[in-house]
Amino acid sequence: MQGEDGVVVRADTLRNIGSGVVAAQPVYMAPDSGLLGECRSQDYGTLKADILTQFACPEGWVYPDSSEVDSVCLYIYYRSYYGDGSAPMGLNAYWLDREGLSYDSTYESSVDVSRFTSLSRSVLNGTEVISPAHPTDSIYSSSLGQAMPFIRMRLNEKTAKQLFAIRDFSSQKKFNEQFPGLYITSTYGSSSALYIYSLCLTIHYHFTYESQGMTKTMQDSKVLYSNAEVKRVYHYDYADREQVLARLEQDTAHNYILSPANIYARLAIPTTAIVERILDGVQSRTPYINLARLRVDVMNGGSTGAQSDNWAQPASEMLLLKEGAYDDLFRRNILPTDTNALLSSLTKEYNTDSARYDYYYSFDLSTLFTALLRESRERSVTSAESDTMYMLLVPVDAEYTTSSSTTYLSGLKLKQSVSATCIRSSQNNASPMDVDVVYSGFYTKQIGK
Repeated sequence: MQGEDGVVVRADTLRNIGSGVVAAQPVYMAPDSGLLGECRSQDYGTLKADILTQFACPEGWVYPDSSEVDSVCLYIYYRSYYGDGSAPMGLNAYWLDREGLSYDSTYESSVDVSRFTSLSRSVLNGTEVISPAHPTDSIYSSSLGQAMPFIRMRLNEKTAKQLFAIRDFSSQKKFNEQFPGLYITSTYGSSSALYIYSLCLTIHYHFTYESQGMTKTMQDSKVLYSNAEVKRVYHYDYADREQVLARLEQDTAHNYILSPANIYARLAIPTTAIVERILDGVQSRTPYINLARLRVDVMNGGSTGAQSDNWAQPASEMLLLKEGAYDDLFRRNILPTDTNALLSSLTKEYNTDSARYDYYYSFDLSTLFTALLRESRERSVTSAESDTMYMLLVPVDAEYTTSSSTTYLSGLKLKQSVSATCIRSSQNNASPMDVDVVYSGFYTKQIGK
């Protein structure tokens, strides 16, 4: 009997994917950027953002003789803002009078602020009322290539004297014992939030000296920075998360992804059913997945970004990752691999039928499905635990590095800017979420005796 080798190619659409909405546990947020303020939405609840921060010790610093303090000001620099720029925002700064931050510790975004400050009047350092569109002033930033607005909050006289009395600048540890840091929070206003760039404290002082038989007065200042040398924690309070989640779950036609609220879309992919379908389709023990395209349609992609009740336009970058890899990527800062996470940018294409642009994310799951096929060949019986693979859609900010004309992913951070992405769910009647698959395999056909 002779055999003839052949190739079979199949195309299929997998529509048995499940999807829903889930609230993930808060994790550590990158300290280089974050929010300060409060956002309130009828649809998505209220998110309040605060900051706890240390300040770097100016090691070896010595004040000139006869120095006297004039004032101490907290400077808050921000790139831009979300919300109503004309709405008033009240800001307070409190001394960390209970517990100092530890540089070697990791603090999640839901950390209990009462651990660090009593929020009593006795530790209130300063207060300021501003509106984001009308800052104290602005300064040109060469790194950003734009004018950067800032808020100047003058701290009270008691705090100014307390900070100026510090004379031990021998180490950061000694400095933290004398000045543990500040908690900065909004006190009223729920219409806007600042995208923070940097913070610093400036101690303004004067001193006298003798010159040519005359007593002269010189004014000077010393800046204490909140930088990478110290700990800065962005704290997010999303008090009505559970109520919002319950309301979003009622919309079965759509799923929602909110940042920095840690509300994500969760996909349930029936791995065993998919493997069996592909193996049946090609009747081969060496199938190949040529394409497995998951298209996630975005319903609010045409948003102009106007600050409305819908928070903001959808995330520009979305990560699809195995649920079990969430901690590795965002708690342990491990870079993703092509078998546990896929990154996609928000894409648009013109739809001639509707005469408008369609927005979507696109993920190629072929590597993941190939790994599943490989695992199925290595096991005679599929375990119950592998029947379904759960994945999350998480908004992120990706960092890239270019070396020798090659650009590669060098870091991922959870998106901290205000973002709400509405997508079609797997139960959407008009166009349910599905996966288009193209697969192939070799087979041997018996053609005679």
